[in-house]
Amino acid sequence: MKRNKKAKLSDIAKELGVSNATVSRALNGSEKVQPATKSKILALAKKLNYKPNQLAQGLVKKSTKTIGVILPTFEKNFFFRVLKGIESVLHSADYKIIITTSGDNAKQEKEACYSLSSYHVDGIILSLSYNHEDPNFLIDIQDDGIPLLFMDRIYEEIDANYVISDDFTGMYEAINKLIDKGRRRIVHIKGPENISTSFSRHQGYKQALKDHGIEYDKELVVQCEHEAEVKQSLRSLFKQGIDFDAVTCYNDYYAFHAMELLKERGIEVPKDVGIVGFANEPLASYTSPKLSTVNQPAELMGKRAASLIINEIDLLKKEEAYEFETVLMETYLIERETTL
Repeated sequence: MKRNKKAKLSDIAKELGVSNATVSRALNGSEKVQPATKSKILALAKKLNYKPNQLAQGLVKKSTKTIGVILPTFEKNFFFRVLKGIESVLHSADYKIIITTSGDNAKQEKEACYSLSSYHVDGIILSLSYNHEDPNFLIDIQDDGIPLLFMDRIYEEIDANYVISDDFTGMYEAINKLIDKGRRRIVHIKGPENISTSFSRHQGYKQALKDHGIEYDKELVVQCEHEAEVKQSLRSLFKQGIDFDAVTCYNDYYAFHAMELLKERGIEVPKDVGIVGFANEPLASYTSPKLSTVNQPAELMGKRAASLIINEIDLLKKEEAYEFETVLMETYLIERETTL
């Protein structure tokens, strides 16, 4: 969204054939950019009279004491708990909050970011959508002087603060527990393909198998973009005659559907097949049998995110140096009845 005719970071990136992230890093003195590339970027920026990050230079806007929050959906309790943590810290710091969702849609996410920018929010906390395109437009938001903080999911091309849960260790511990109980043929139902949480949990699964000397079998790994695909994926395994004695799932909603399918087929949980979910959603305590799951400290993640972005805003106003952080929040396995 062009507010005026001044040169933008994306103009430099387009002319030189590099990414917005590369330009941003060069302008901020990052050592990640090759010297030759950095020289070209700095020279073009000077030629175009480019003015980076006006807020950091103390040239712009008055604070509105408002933070924007963009979540993928309101359908998952996890994000409500995150929001509760964010709101508690912002309220204590006398900040207002504007909340919207991306609908797990890249276009809607982009529109939400620009909309919040037009409201002159002091910062934006967001969790990237499932099917995001190249999100270099986010660099333009930062370039307009609006700090971004990413929750739960990582996009490595964006330099910013991140608050995530230890998805790798959480899944690793879940697999360890199942193996300790004698399970060897463990199905892993991955989440959406292009998000970091799905990748990290899958890596934890693979590493736990490796550490126990169990060969990774790609036939036991299925990928589902949405929980509605879980039953059909498991039906496909049965149709192929693939045996398994445990199922680990991307989240608790996936696990719920997996448990329903097993019950429909007369398979006893946990006697025949153990099941572990992820996130510790409220439904995990109400399934029959009660679902074992990996706990994510959602509310604490929200509190940490809000504190970090307020601190960044304060330091930018004071024109003080600021280093981004990636905060990794602890996860742990909660054993209930599906892994007994």
